[in-house]
Amino acid sequence: MSKKIIAIRSDGRLANQMFQLMLAFELKQLVPEAQIMGFSLPEWGLASQPLKPRTIQGNALLLPRHRFDFHQAAKALAEGLVNSIVIEGWGMRLEYFGSPSRYQQLFQTNTDFQPLSDKQLLINIRGEDILTGWHPSYYPLAYPFYEQIIDSTGLEPVFMGQIGPDNYSLALKKRFRGARFLRQGSAISDFQTIRHSKHVVLGISSFSWLASWLSETANNIHLPVAGLFDPRSGETDMLPVTDSRYHFYAVDFPDMQQRQSLDLETWANSADSNRLLAVDEINRMHQLTPGE
Repeated sequence: MSKKIIAIRSDGRLANQMFQLMLAFELKQLVPEAQIMGFSLPEWGLASQPLKPRTIQGNALLLPRHRFDFHQAAKALAEGLVNSIVIEGWGMRLEYFGSPSRYQQLFQTNTDFQPLSDKQLLINIRGEDILTGWHPSYYPLAYPFYEQIIDSTGLEPVFMGQIGPDNYSLALKKRFRGARFLRQGSAISDFQTIRHSKHVVLGISSFSWLASWLSETANNIHLPVAGLFDPRSGETDMLPVTDSRYHFYAVDFPDMQQRQSLDLETWANSADSNRLLAVDEINRMHQLTPGE
C-alpha cells in the first residue's frame, strides 16, 4: 500500500503558515496513518521533512484558498481514492477547526514579548502593502473606530504593529498623540504580545486574528467585520459568534471602485460608520453568503 501524505506547500507569512499546519493536523486526526510533510515554522520549533519534486506522485487532491469540502477530502485519502492531499491554500474557516485549546500547546515559545496591564487596550495596526488598497480583502481601518472602542472601554490605548513613516501612520500618531506606540518587534514577539494581552482590537489581518484566537489571556477581542473577516465574501468565516470574548463591529470599508478616488488620510480621519453588531445580524450575514 502506498504511503498517504498530507503535503503543505507553504505560502504566506507566519500566521498563514500556521493556518496551513492547523489544517494538516485536523486532516491527520481523520487519517491518522497519513504523514504531514512540507512545513517549517522555526519560530515554534516545528518542522517536517521537506517536500521534494518526486514526493507527490499518483493521485493528489489540492485544497486551494479557503473553501473546500474538508471532510470529503479526508475521506478520499482514508479510503485510498487519493494518496496525497496538497494544502495550497489557508482554509480560514472556523468549521475546519476545533477549539483554540487544540492548538495552544502546539504553538509554544519562550520568546520575549511586550506585556500590557489590565487597564491597557492593545490596538494592532495592519499597514505596509495594504495601504495602497490593492487587495479587496484588506484595507486600513478609520481612526474613529479606534476612538469609539477607547471611549466605550475607558482603557488606555497602546498601538502596535506595522506603523511606519507612511501618511496613514503619521496621521494616526497625530490623532492619538497622547497614546503609547510600541516598537515593532519580530513577528513571533508581536504575535505573543497580542496573545498575552487582555484587551485587543484587531486589524484586518490573519496574524492579528490568530494571535488573539489562540490567547489564554484575552478577555475582550474587538473585531471589525470587514474584508477578510466578512463572511459575505463566500470565502472566509472567522467570526466566533459563540465565543464570549468577541465584540463585532460594522465598520467603514470602501470597495475597490471607491478606493480609486479616495484620499486615504482624509477618509481615515472622517469615516465614522462604526457600531456593534448583534449575533442575529452576524447570522444574517452568513445567510447572505454566495452559494448558500
